[in-house]
Amino acid sequence: MLWGSSGLSLRGGGSTMPGRPSFQPNPSCTHSGDPWPQRLVAWSPLRKAAAVLWLLLLGTSLSPTRGQPKIPLEIVKLWADTFGGDLYTTVTKYSGSLLLQKKYKDVEPSLKIKEVDGLELVRKFSEDMESMLRRKVEAVQSLVEAAEEADLNHEYNASLVFDYYNSVLINERDAKGRSVELGAELVLEANAHFSNLRVNTSVSSVQLPTNVYNKDPDILNGVYMSEALNPVFVENFQRDPTLTWQYFGSSTGFFRIYPGILVQADRDNREHFKQLVDELMVKGVGVVNPALSEAFEILQQFQEARQGSLCNQAIMLITDGAVEDYEPVFKKYNWPDRKISTLADAQENVMEYLHVLSRPMVINHDHDITWTEAYMDSKLFTSQAQSLTLLTTVAMPVFSKKNETRSHGILLGVVGSDVTLRELMKLAPRYKLGVHGYAFLNTNNGYLLSHPDLRPLYREGKKLKPKPNYNSVDLSEVEWEDRAETKRVLFLTNDYFFTDISDTPFSLGVALSRGHGEYILLGNTSVEEGLHDLLHPDLSLASDWIYCVTDIDPDHRKLSQLEAMVRFLTREDPDLECDEELVREVLFDAVVTAPMEAYWTALALNVSNETEPAVDRAFLGTRAGLLRSGLFVGSEKLSDRKFLTPADEASVFTLDRFPLWYRQASEQPAGSFVFNLRFAEGPESPGEPAVVTASTAVAVTVDKKTAIAAAVGVQMKLEFLRRKFWAATRQCGAAAGPCPKTCEDSDLDCFVIDNNGFILISERAHEPGVKLKEKPVHTW
Repeated sequence: MLWGSSGLSLRGGGSTMPGRPSFQPNPSCTHSGDPWPQRLVAWSPLRKAAAVLWLLLLGTSLSPTRGQPKIPLEIVKLWADTFGGDLYTTVTKYSGSLLLQKKYKDVEPSLKIKEVDGLELVRKFSEDMESMLRRKVEAVQSLVEAAEEADLNHEYNASLVFDYYNSVLINERDAKGRSVELGAELVLEANAHFSNLRVNTSVSSVQLPTNVYNKDPDILNGVYMSEALNPVFVENFQRDPTLTWQYFGSSTGFFRIYPGILVQADRDNREHFKQLVDELMVKGVGVVNPALSEAFEILQQFQEARQGSLCNQAIMLITDGAVEDYEPVFKKYNWPDRKISTLADAQENVMEYLHVLSRPMVINHDHDITWTEAYMDSKLFTSQAQSLTLLTTVAMPVFSKKNETRSHGILLGVVGSDVTLRELMKLAPRYKLGVHGYAFLNTNNGYLLSHPDLRPLYREGKKLKPKPNYNSVDLSEVEWEDRAETKRVLFLTNDYFFTDISDTPFSLGVALSRGHGEYILLGNTSVEEGLHDLLHPDLSLASDWIYCVTDIDPDHRKLSQLEAMVRFLTREDPDLECDEELVREVLFDAVVTAPMEAYWTALALNVSNETEPAVDRAFLGTRAGLLRSGLFVGSEKLSDRKFLTPADEASVFTLDRFPLWYRQASEQPAGSFVFNLRFAEGPESPGEPAVVTASTAVAVTVDKKTAIAAAVGVQMKLEFLRRKFWAATRQCGAAAGPCPKTCEDSDLDCFVIDNNGFILISERAHEPGVKLKEKPVHTW
């Protein structure tokens, strides 16, 4: 069933014109015992609004007779208009925004704007995800069949001798340079599909707990039997390359994992373990008798009332020792007592209980499919990467099919495969969701599997740590701003559409923003013309978007999306599968934006002789994920080299979001610029900010429907803005002689803040980058 609803979503990452700031008293702002008043002036230049900027003046003393400020308001307006006019001239010149708007205007008669059908969109995404997840289930089912058949045909041999790849010993050598026992040579290569770990995709390897003897007869027989899974692992991966780890966990205590991998207790793994147990500590003594009594009471009530789930029910207590005797509790409830007193007994007794509990399923051949909640890839903790990989796992039990064991209900183990949610979300393409639209996944318990604003980590010093209950987050918890992390806020009204994903416990939702988010722009051009303009050095494509499928054929995996697209368009590789609609839109955008390269190049030649150019670079992005940029300085002189690189996820197209500068610009009137203060190495780095970006949207209107086609902007040094501002505030109109007041006077403080309320310009070097509301000033 599909549903649609609407609501107001407050989401981080955008910008709005800030409301009137609240001011707090500042005892230092006094003069002659009287508080100085202030003026807050909002301005727009005489031309198109360059930005929503605010000019804040502190310290304009009042005349004791008339209560008028010494500095006329028309002078303040003159400063604002002069500064705004100069700024607008600079950003329009260097960005080429007027040229880009004209190019899209020229082709408007050939364009179409289609209204987005949210219900149809969520239905199509759901069907694609269902097909993908069904393939994962089929892969696991093939492992179940292979494991059960292998066990059926295997005769237990207590004296079996067999060598296998032990994950801890692979490629290990002794003092004489010979391979150690169970440590044969295995070629391992870094594989991007498996978090860049060194693996072998031709074979699986076996892991064992340290307290399990690796040549125990039960282990050897189980490992030998499960060798039959190797060809199935490989075949599954070849059939569905989006599969990640596949495994078989045996009830005898070993773990077979594909692809084969070397597991060592190196510093990274030890650090991972330390993070997991860092906060565990012993506190007092467990009072077990009352807990056991309560557990028996609850279980008895449920059995008498025939409540609870229709499955086996049991109470199991696991402890490292006890200070009390549980015999009275067992006798009272007339239950058979079964205690495990030594570590050696643990495995045998626990597995005996598992066999008992699994017996009804074995007899009935119930191979229940289990999907897990979202959890983190442990690779996250062994790297410095800021990106996060969330997984879900599909698993099924493996039972013995031998006639002599059926009545005993022998559980052989569990097979499963991990599914990266990132691969799943690729089936909800960004370009179909618009600038602010997004897709999200829920479990049947109402918890999020995936959402652009699901932030399960927090930073403690230099370490990233998981938040408590990170995988039990409700949708309502992320649809509103995280005040601890949000630096820019945008109010959006969204329409929500959602449906279930058949044969899974998951549901899919899509949020579409109202306004331009309700429409999608469609263009067209010839392949020849588009290819010519696509092959330019200043052009790149969103690396996370799927223009062409490159992860199925091994020959395609090393291709970039741009390279794959070119091979598809030139028919060089007929086996490539590409999203023809997205490819068509990219070709169209490449043609329309091509003149920008020549414009920026000519401009760069004209400003090459300047000692300090006003702007470092210009850039643009389109709704098809195309990105162009042009430099006005050498790359070594860029004030922010991280900007527009994959290391700065906020400034590039990602699987989850359009760039920040694109999203901000889309919510302002077309032609007006949004200004952002940036720190060269990120907000958490020390030092004052040095970079400002300005961006504006290009909108297209057809038949009274408007869609955002692109956004264009510039990156400039903050010092350039400072000089422009101080120069503007030295003017005083037609007044003869020196200005009576300027922002450089000691009794007058002037500030310029950006669209998000951060101070851009101040007389004090430490204040740029500070939120205006965090600066204490006097009220009036």
